[in-house]
Amino acid sequence: MDNIEKNKYVKKEITTALLNLLKEKNLEEITVSEITSKAQVGRVSFYRNYKNKEDILKQYLLLIIKEWENKNSTKNLTTDNILKCLFEHLITNKDFYTLLYQKKLFYLFRNTLKQIIIKDKIISNNVEAYAIAFVSYGIYGWIEEWLARGMQESADEIYTILKMQAINK
Repeated sequence: MDNIEKNKYVKKEITTALLNLLKEKNLEEITVSEITSKAQVGRVSFYRNYKNKEDILKQYLLLIIKEWENKNSTKNLTTDNILKCLFEHLITNKDFYTLLYQKKLFYLFRNTLKQIIIKDKIISNNVEAYAIAFVSYGIYGWIEEWLARGMQESADEIYTILKMQAINK
């Protein structure tokens, strides 16, 4: 196993350890020592890869979003389809997102969502920036409420409800 593979392994073990500990405790109650002990890695490995415990979640969130983007990049998605695929992604990763929500860490998803909406656009003026903020925070609020209610609707159903509300307003 080369250094890159070892580092991927270490990061995966640290992430898994933190996610398992989060099922039992809140983030602020978990120590770096607990994480590294459960992951069976040294503290040096933790600090080589992460600034703090929250950074583990941020990096994992970016990883699964990148995987989602790569999976969907070949589909020539419209804005509508991006939302539908995003709801599918949220359902596929329901345990992770529900855990973030339950532990009051779902705000970590907010900036990621904004980046999904912006994509590679260059925001050149205030009005455009305000519009993107309005849309991304509205969708974020919609998703957060859906999580709070147990994600009862399928991806298609929640997307259809969102679209109907947008049309009727």
